[in-house]
Amino acid sequence: MKKPFKILCIDGGGIKGVYSAQVLAEFEDAFKSSTSEHFDLVCGTSTGGIIALGVAAGIPMKDVVQFYFDNGPKIFTQRWKIGKLGEWLFTLKQAIVRSKYSDKSLKKALEAVFGTKIIGSSQNLLCIPAYNITTSSPRIFKKDYRHLNQDDEKTFVEVALATSAAPTYFPVQEIDSVQYVDGGLYANNPVLVGITEAVFNGYWIKPKEERGDDDFDGVQILSISSCVVPKGDYAKRKRRSFMRWISTLFDDYGEGQSKSNDFFIKQILPHLDFEIEIKRIENNPISCIQAKKVTMDNASKASLSILKGIGSVVGNIAKNDPIVKNLYTEKKTIDPSKI
Repeated sequence: MKKPFKILCIDGGGIKGVYSAQVLAEFEDAFKSSTSEHFDLVCGTSTGGIIALGVAAGIPMKDVVQFYFDNGPKIFTQRWKIGKLGEWLFTLKQAIVRSKYSDKSLKKALEAVFGTKIIGSSQNLLCIPAYNITTSSPRIFKKDYRHLNQDDEKTFVEVALATSAAPTYFPVQEIDSVQYVDGGLYANNPVLVGITEAVFNGYWIKPKEERGDDDFDGVQILSISSCVVPKGDYAKRKRRSFMRWISTLFDDYGEGQSKSNDFFIKQILPHLDFEIEIKRIENNPISCIQAKKVTMDNASKASLSILKGIGSVVGNIAKNDPIVKNLYTEKKTIDPSKI
């Protein structure tokens, strides 16, 4: 491809986003460059949405990793999770009383990073999925361009809270009298969101018969997973209650959505009239001991250390991949301030 439309996609996964941010931090360190400078469009869901907004604000990814280390234990309230009784009480509250966590610590941490920054100031095109429970429909927050005029005045903090409002984990978020929850309900892996945006109304990738020499002729995608933890279950009680499901339910829907996304993309690729190159970055299977400590809301020192270490190893290996090298060598084409 002569002129690719370059997309960065970052999965959801709670505190496991430490891994994703560390992978990107390794790339930035290796290529001595900001991730924001190399991608026309940045997509991210839930914790991936927070990282994507960090990219769009030009924040170094090593600082995003530190954000999780500094704030993760407060956001996920580790001090009350002492022993099995503490965890059980938290789960009981989550199941029958209210969200497992308040959003106060998360909001305070986001405000410290983003301040009053608005989406209109983004250094990249953006697609941040959330789910609109008011109308029961998907909602993607975007940097405005052409006829789009809904989101430029929304703040980074508002959008970050909306995309990461995982049901039963964090409170429902409200923006302009509309209520939102986590975009992971339908787009935990936002690659299809990114591809759809690339062809949206034929604005970036034009139909083949209308494509000129100066137009985008393909799509390059760097897709970053959150830390993949081995899955598999055995239901001793087949008629499980919500309490029995709650520890695995949200990991299952996120993982299932991500895997089905990969399958659907492979099926549609041969039928597109433009070239797509996708590099998916995932970790190798982690050990059983590590898996016990790595969950979407375990922000203990051990979990954070494991996630950062795995991200560092994966990033250092992946930085030698020809596709990654090319993505971080070539600059982005689109300047959002001029569209």
